[in-house]
Amino acid sequence: MKNTIAIIVLFGVSLFAQSTTSPEAVASRLERVEKIYRGLEYNTTSFNDLKQKWIITDPTYIREIFNRFVVKNALRINGRKPTLAEIDKYAQDIYNDNVFVDLRRRFYDDEIEIIRFFKEPKMATVDSSDYFFDPVQDFIFIKDILGNELYQDMKKQMYALNDITKTSFDYKPAYNFNINLHLYHPEVMFWSTTTDNRNKYFVSAFGNWGNDHIALPGWYFPDYVAGFRMAYADSIVNSLPDVTYSIDAGIGIPTIFPDLGLQDNGSQRILQNSGTGFYLKTNGKFLKGVSSDFSDLNITLESYFTIGTKSGSDMKMPLGSRFFSTRNYVDLFFLEDNILRMSDWGAFYAGIGGSLFDVKYYEVTSMSDAVTLAPSKFENGFRYAITSEFGLHNTGGLLSHDVGILMNYNLSEETAYLGLKTSLMISNVLGIEFKIMTPIRMSSISQPVYRPDTYLVFSPIIRINY
Repeated sequence: MKNTIAIIVLFGVSLFAQSTTSPEAVASRLERVEKIYRGLEYNTTSFNDLKQKWIITDPTYIREIFNRFVVKNALRINGRKPTLAEIDKYAQDIYNDNVFVDLRRRFYDDEIEIIRFFKEPKMATVDSSDYFFDPVQDFIFIKDILGNELYQDMKKQMYALNDITKTSFDYKPAYNFNINLHLYHPEVMFWSTTTDNRNKYFVSAFGNWGNDHIALPGWYFPDYVAGFRMAYADSIVNSLPDVTYSIDAGIGIPTIFPDLGLQDNGSQRILQNSGTGFYLKTNGKFLKGVSSDFSDLNITLESYFTIGTKSGSDMKMPLGSRFFSTRNYVDLFFLEDNILRMSDWGAFYAGIGGSLFDVKYYEVTSMSDAVTLAPSKFENGFRYAITSEFGLHNTGGLLSHDVGILMNYNLSEETAYLGLKTSLMISNVLGIEFKIMTPIRMSSISQPVYRPDTYLVFSPIIRINY
């Protein structure tokens, strides 16, 4: 209370002095009042690295904040009021969704002590942020500009409950822990860090079983990949990171086919592991910095290579056994994941790509030496396929879903595979995924013997994320 009275008296003296003294004297007194005002607050500059910081990235919300600064005439550039032309120039960046708001909380309470507008160029580099308006470093002034309701929402970081936009979002840099328990795509994040900008790096242990684009989904692929993933995200949504790119590396582990009663040989695999496999994958929005037209284009390059060939004893197969094995594949896929927004139903996505994979027919001729190719009419070697995908997905809210149609055409075998992919999550915590693919004959050539009549995979999903 005493501080408030002192401020009122000091500003009153300053305003009175404006009408009775020269501009130079008024400026000097205002500077003195500013120093006294700043001195009333305990200086916590040495604790700046411990103060909570966060970024607002929602375009509609940023427009509302910017508009209130303009209405209150509170924008400054190097201490002066910006011209109308300068405001119009920076407003264009607001319209193009290139502007973000940087906030910092006071050390000893939850008031906002600084607010800054900044933008980054399309080809972002380290420390490339441009804080184009002077920062406002007074929570009383900030509250006066924004109004109490908007200010309280920003303090609580509860933008999703605000009526300004119906898009569900929560842009706190708090994506610190993630466990995604999935049968054929699990992930456990164990390390992450957030930079002073809006960037995030995290490392996970992951698993991968199967490849839809070569029509070997889930457990139909003979190897289960286990490895590590390093990902970079240029903006963080609390429920899901908007990954800019990720790099996966892993090793293949031989698996047993689960007996679902869908094939004649029961739990015996049609395709067998025959060597040591290595997995590499990179995925991301690599063209995002080139043009905003590519901001939703995901490019994925995925590969699996097998080194060496096991012996019959290693594979625990008797002499004379014959089996099929796929040892290598390369898959390149382009996916546009936000083609058309359908309100609360989500967004349509579509993609196309090509892949190649090999299939070999082996025979165990010696228990100690490596197995050899079996004499047969079967054509060993690489197959070539084209894959397209179309669907509707939505993340956030009570229900998250992904429903997609997949079409795979094998040029080498003249066989097409039509697939349905569905997943449903409740509150992004519990869910299930289901896939089914069935072959469509495109010629008189019979179905390849290494392929079953129907591919069916499913998995429960349990996710823990905060």
